[in-house]
Amino acid sequence: MENKKGTLPVWAKWLLSVFIGAFIGVGAILPGLSGGVMCVLFGVYQPLMETLSHPFKGIKKHWRLLLPVIIGIAVGFVGFAGILEALNMDGLVQQSIFLGLVLGTLPALWKDAGEEKRTSASFVTLGVSFVLMVLLLAFFGSVSDESTQMAKLIGGIYPETTITVDQNFGWFMVVGVCFALSIVMPGMSFSSPLICLGLFDPLTENLTKLMALDFSVIPNFVLPVALGGLLTVIVFAKPMNALFEKKCSIAYHLVMGAVFASTLLLIPIKFDGFTHGLWCVIGIVGGAIIGYLLDIIQSKIKE
Repeated sequence: MENKKGTLPVWAKWLLSVFIGAFIGVGAILPGLSGGVMCVLFGVYQPLMETLSHPFKGIKKHWRLLLPVIIGIAVGFVGFAGILEALNMDGLVQQSIFLGLVLGTLPALWKDAGEEKRTSASFVTLGVSFVLMVLLLAFFGSVSDESTQMAKLIGGIYPETTITVDQNFGWFMVVGVCFALSIVMPGMSFSSPLICLGLFDPLTENLTKLMALDFSVIPNFVLPVALGGLLTVIVFAKPMNALFEKKCSIAYHLVMGAVFASTLLLIPIKFDGFTHGLWCVIGIVGGAIIGYLLDIIQSKIKE
């Protein structure tokens, strides 16, 4: 069958969609970027939200678009997680690079939120979201051995508790919740909250095992992540889609409050000597430059 002039053959469209999905997957796991924003840029967000909100209608209408994209997301997400695990970088230096990545993308997020007129409700939403997320992440960060230094510092205001963040079914459901929120809330970073909670390293470790065909992680990791993501989609997909359509400024400032909170908790405050601190500073600066350049690339793709 011949293609009309200027159109791609079916196999090329599928290959391009898989590549776009892989880019979205990398954006989802890389702190400072958002899988939801990537979906918006590549025209996938609305079909995805329609499918999540009305599965039977959406699958029938959009499956040819979404199937290769979802395959690509899985490849990019799992593959990049394996790369991060293989690098075996110093934890605080890696955290500093991630902090820089987030800082490099904040100006663009602020600009996007300002495309709709900012109102007093927008700033109230930003403030409330920021305070609540700082308190929430700091609380759970304070009871995790792997959380950030700032989370433990702020979490010191809370009394002693028996709650602990651990690698178990319930907390891996939280990983799924964060992933789903990063898709349905464009601008929300998936990885930053997990770093604050000390769940990012367990995520990359288990994904690396999955890449090595270690299927023992399916009941203890894949299943709770999938369950957490599914429940989050059921609860939040429709209202968040409606909020972004009807109250875009408030929706963006809600997301920004959460992003600002996780950014604050990524700031390192204690180093193992001058050299270690210098590498962390270099990581922050370098990450910010990379994040800014990635944001320029995103804007070019959008254009």
